[in-house]
Amino acid sequence: MNGNNIAIEVKNVSKTFYRGFPIRKKTKALDKVSLEIKKGELFGVLGPNGAGKTTLLNILSTLLFPDEGTVKILGKDIFHSHDNIRTRLNMSSGNPNFPWSFTVEEILYFYGMLYGLKGNELKKKVENCIEWFGLGDFKKKRFDELSTGTKQKLTLAKSLLNDPEILFLDEPTVGLDPDIAYRIRNFIKTIHKERGMTIILTTHYMHEAEMMCERIAFINKGKVIALGTIDELKEQVKAKNLEEVFLELVK
Repeated sequence: MNGNNIAIEVKNVSKTFYRGFPIRKKTKALDKVSLEIKKGELFGVLGPNGAGKTTLLNILSTLLFPDEGTVKILGKDIFHSHDNIRTRLNMSSGNPNFPWSFTVEEILYFYGMLYGLKGNELKKKVENCIEWFGLGDFKKKRFDELSTGTKQKLTLAKSLLNDPEILFLDEPTVGLDPDIAYRIRNFIKTIHKERGMTIILTTHYMHEAEMMCERIAFINKGKVIALGTIDELKEQVKAKNLEEVFLELVK
């Protein structure tokens, strides 16, 4: 893969957590993970709950550092350039948690200021996000008054305020009703198409990844067990869909 075309490069990354007291239990969340993600790609990270997907996203978004291995984001090593990298990233979680008493508008202004926006630029970005996500009727409503789907649209809107080059989406439709999940997936596909940004999506919904992603990495027990396009993965194990691929891989 051409180095100039790589958004994310991960080599032999491992991460271990220690939990419990007084006896500490060792859990290896990631084990020698290596992968490359191209600029402008909608890349899926799939696996069951506890596979290591969220840990990987937290490392790629510089919220965590690996115990071993190297990670380069847009050509920069996360250990030495994390402050510079963070201005070019954003993240949206499937379980948005904002101050309950803040209105939609207040939340967007608050995060916009955290991202270094101010004055007319901040006002314009907030207005654009409200319009783009159809939040105009809700901008004066408190967060605790919003429906689940509107909360999810708000967290996506927040994640675009700084015009990120790379967007991380961690289980963006988890727990949503099918109709709301369908609309959120369409928003994500539209963001990718219109803005051309690199999007990394974690999910344990195989059908969701099959609908949206260009390439996929399967993670199980902290290891990448397969990586490729959907057609490549299906051909590899002679499967009809990604669910069959995964079941075959973890036999």
